[in-house]
Amino acid sequence: MKKQLLFIIDSLDCGGAEKSLVSLLPLIDYDQYDVDLMLFDRGGVFENYVPEKVNLIDYKYQILYPYTIKGQIRKFFCFSLLSPQLRFIKKRHGAEIHWRTMRHIHKTYPKEYDVAIAYQQGVPTFYLAEKVRANKKLAWINVNIFADGYDIEYCNRFYKKMDGVIAVSNELYSLLGKELPWMKDRLRCVYDIVNQDIIRDMAKLASTEIDCNKSTIKIVTVGRLVDQKNYLLACESAKILADRGIAFKWYFVGEGIMRKSIENRINELGLQQKVFLLGFKENPYPYMSQADIYVQTSSYEGFCLTLAEARILHRPIVSTNFDVVHDQIIDGENGLIADIAPESVADKIQELIENESLRNKIIQNLKKENNTTSTTEIQKFYSIIEN
Repeated sequence: MKKQLLFIIDSLDCGGAEKSLVSLLPLIDYDQYDVDLMLFDRGGVFENYVPEKVNLIDYKYQILYPYTIKGQIRKFFCFSLLSPQLRFIKKRHGAEIHWRTMRHIHKTYPKEYDVAIAYQQGVPTFYLAEKVRANKKLAWINVNIFADGYDIEYCNRFYKKMDGVIAVSNELYSLLGKELPWMKDRLRCVYDIVNQDIIRDMAKLASTEIDCNKSTIKIVTVGRLVDQKNYLLACESAKILADRGIAFKWYFVGEGIMRKSIENRINELGLQQKVFLLGFKENPYPYMSQADIYVQTSSYEGFCLTLAEARILHRPIVSTNFDVVHDQIIDGENGLIADIAPESVADKIQELIENESLRNKIIQNLKKENNTTSTTEIQKFYSIIEN
C-alpha cells in the first residue's frame, strides 16, 4: 500500500517556503506515496505549480467563525479582546496569538497519516502537533525563529512533539542546535530545493519594465516588502549612490505591508527617478536576469532562495551579512558581503560597478557552480520520512 503523506502550510502565496514546497512536490514518487496538502488560505500564486496528483485540503480559517451572531461574537472576542491583552503582557508573534486564543476551536483532522509535515513554523506546526494524527511528525523551520519574534519557550512545547525538526540551511541548523540543545537528536538539515533548469527557462519568458539603457546600472532586489528585508536601508543606500553621481536604477520586485512606508521614504529622499516598486511578479526571473547587480539587504533569513536563484542566473551579488548568508556566498568569490548598514551596502555596490575585473571574476565563478538540490535534497527527504 502507498504511504499517506500530509504537508501543511499557511498558503502558497509568494515566499521562500512556498516556493520550496512547490519545487519539492513534483519530485515525489507518486507510485509510492499518496500526498495531501493542507492550506489554511487558498488562492496563492504558487497553487498553479502543485502537481495534479496532490490532493488539496481547503482548511479555511473562516470555518472557525461561521456567519452567525455567535460565530462573529467569538471572532470579535478572540481578536479584539484577547489578542491585545496578550500583546500587552508580552510581545507575541501573530501565529502564536492565533493559537493561544483559538486552538480549542480547531478540530482534530479525521484522517490518519504515515507521515505528516508542517512545512512552515507557526500555525502549521502548532496544528500538526495538536490536531493531526500521524505515525511520524516532522516540522520544517525556514526562518530564524529567534529573530522573527517567536516565543521560543512556547514553541518548544510543539517542537518536542515532533519526531524530526528540519532546518533549511547549515547555519540555521547550527543555531538551533546551539540555542536549543534538547533538539539536537531530532534535528536535520535539508536545503530548500531549487530547480535551476526551470528558473533559467522562466527567465526567458517575459518582457519587463526594466530600463534597457546600457549606460545605466540596473539593480534588482526580489522579495516581500516587509521589515525583515530592510528596504528602508536599501533606500538609504540608493541615496548615497545617487549623491555620489552614479547612474543607476534600482527595481524592487515584490509586494507587502511596507509598501507605503517605502514609497514615502523614496519621496522623502527624492529617489523617484532612481528607485521603483514594481509590485508582485509571478515570474520574477526575467527581472533578475536583466540585473547588472542583484542586491539582498535582509536582516535575517532561513536560507534565502532569492540568493540561490540569482546565483543560478549568474548575477553579481551584493548581500548584507545576515545570519545564513555564508551558506551561499563566499565574499569576493561569488558575491560581496556588506555590513547591515546603508553606507556599507552602497560601497559594495559601487565596488562591483567600478571594478570590472572583480565583477567578471564573480560571474565566471557563478557559472562554474551547479545547484544539485533537486537530486540531493529529495534523497535526504526520503531518508527522513522512511527512517
